[in-house]
Amino acid sequence: MKTKAIIFSLLVLLGVGMTTTSCEDMFTPENSLVETDLTPADTLYQMMGIVRGMQKVIDKSIILGEVRADLVDINAYTTTDLQELSKNNVGDENAYNTPSDFYGVVNLCNVYLAKVDSLQETKGVKKYREEVIAAKTFRAWAYLELAKIYGTVPFYTDPITTAQEGEDVIDDTANRKGLVEVCDFLIGDLFDYASIDENNALRPSYSSTYTNANLPYSKFFIPVRLMLAELYLYRGSFTHNESDFVNAVRFYHDFLAFTGEELTTGSYRSYWIGNSFTSFSSSYSNKFSVSAARDAEWIAFVPMDTIKYYGNYTDIRSVFNAQYSNNYYANVNPSARYMEMSQAQSNCVYVYNSATDVDTVYAPTTKDGFSDFENPERYVGDLRYNSNLYTFNLADMYHAEYSVNRQYIAKYTGGSSRLNNDERIAYLPLFRKSMVYLHFAEALNRAGFPETAFAILKYGISDTVLEDRTKISLDEYTRLKEITSYGFASNAADWDEDIFITRDVWAGGMSSGGSASNAINVNQWPIHCFGSGDAWCNKYYYIPTDSSGILPYPEYAPAEDLDVDGLAAYDEQYKADCADIDTLNMEYIASEPIRSQRMKEVDKLILMEEALEGAYEGYRFYDLMRYSMYNYGNLSYLVEAINQRKGAENPGSYISEGKVYLSLPKR
Repeated sequence: MKTKAIIFSLLVLLGVGMTTTSCEDMFTPENSLVETDLTPADTLYQMMGIVRGMQKVIDKSIILGEVRADLVDINAYTTTDLQELSKNNVGDENAYNTPSDFYGVVNLCNVYLAKVDSLQETKGVKKYREEVIAAKTFRAWAYLELAKIYGTVPFYTDPITTAQEGEDVIDDTANRKGLVEVCDFLIGDLFDYASIDENNALRPSYSSTYTNANLPYSKFFIPVRLMLAELYLYRGSFTHNESDFVNAVRFYHDFLAFTGEELTTGSYRSYWIGNSFTSFSSSYSNKFSVSAARDAEWIAFVPMDTIKYYGNYTDIRSVFNAQYSNNYYANVNPSARYMEMSQAQSNCVYVYNSATDVDTVYAPTTKDGFSDFENPERYVGDLRYNSNLYTFNLADMYHAEYSVNRQYIAKYTGGSSRLNNDERIAYLPLFRKSMVYLHFAEALNRAGFPETAFAILKYGISDTVLEDRTKISLDEYTRLKEITSYGFASNAADWDEDIFITRDVWAGGMSSGGSASNAINVNQWPIHCFGSGDAWCNKYYYIPTDSSGILPYPEYAPAEDLDVDGLAAYDEQYKADCADIDTLNMEYIASEPIRSQRMKEVDKLILMEEALEGAYEGYRFYDLMRYSMYNYGNLSYLVEAINQRKGAENPGSYISEGKVYLSLPKR
């Protein structure tokens, strides 16, 4: 049933609804409370006003990050605004080029922080602590988005209460900051909160659940440690400062592994059942259903109005899906490059029959191996491509203007195969667990921990994996444990025993589909397994530099005529020889040139995984931006990747380095 968001009701009752802004009044005050100190009741409604401001920008953030990149392409029915984004030729009048909406969030936060009595205490506890943190994290998110989109932006932290003040900010060209400078300020603004021995309790929670999706109100708000981790990751990508990545690792870890509130990767996967490759599970798409999002996947989300009359709604479903409102022509489609990337993955199943009878069987690598399926090309490689994309042929003899070929993207249909009506989506995620884990892997790798980063992709990070010296070298494990926590009472993180303890035994005894008699319950899955099969046993999925310089163990081959003492002596010598090889291999892997090579290879794998896992969600443009700045020191790789949107053999010209950042609309 269509229901208006509770936020709108609260704002109407209090008369603090936001006004519409434009290029001419980017900094115009947007809230009737700017002239007064906030009463206790006002703080609630002002905070809901900030959330309402987020409603105006979240879909624009997603579309700007996705349509400008390389994983989707336009068609003959794409709107003019989206065509401009796809061609990275964005005019001032483009509906998505609205920095005023992002500054609306900034100014609401500035108003709140200036007017609330942040020092007021009740029984020794600061009364508005959670709200102050929420306002600062919303402001940080909005400013980071502005810097990602526009490069250099006006920056201010005082409330804008008059038109003249807004004019002054715009005219002060010296008071502008680039992404690094923005991150500098925001990190300093949030840093002290990360030492508090609380995690989710630092987010406001005004009631039990949000009616439209039965999600807790606390998920309206951004976790402060997660926001800090993101800021460090972006800053480090531009500055190449390893300490930034170490801090990003620290804060991702502290957020994901906070005692009693640990977040696992989850278990929604698409995988082949058995080794005949004739049957598969598409449960991956279920992670985007409301129940899955509530219980497992979403860390923070923006509640949306579902009817235009009630306020800020999103048309994002009509961008990706066939709907009545667009005559069943989706505005964008998966690109040729996305399919190439998906098909390039090796998929396999681990078949466990008994302790002495196991096998790894690899899926066909061409569409000919899936001739029994409709659209067989979608089943080659990673299955997330197919699990997200539903297409149907549906003719309507009475409506010639309707598309016969209809597309639905599961991420925007609540996980179902199609939409039956034009109801708008009631929530859009800000942060999702799988993508946070991938950003965690990115930070780990760039901080000098490629094996641990790769473990998140191939094995799942757990105590068993961290203690396995064939997966995580002693050198890397020792250095990893030196990263202490800011957020736990002990001020130290025991990475193996106390943190990632959600999967004590890895999934090596699990057959495809998890039906073996000794199947292990796994909830800390490796991310690559979400679509590329049983990656932990895939010999083709590895860090490429593993094979150069790594010494193998000697063959264990004692003579058949050895007595007990002779066999014992042989075993002792064999162990000593293996230990010598372990030492040599450890020295090889720990050497700076080799570690640097391995980091570059793992970075490629992470970027690929971010595409496979995060497609359609607005991450792609900025994932390419971070990768390009870190590995090339400029935006050349981002440009090269986007210009291959129609496939590696069909390069085009969809963006240049001069078009990476949008221009602020002229006043």
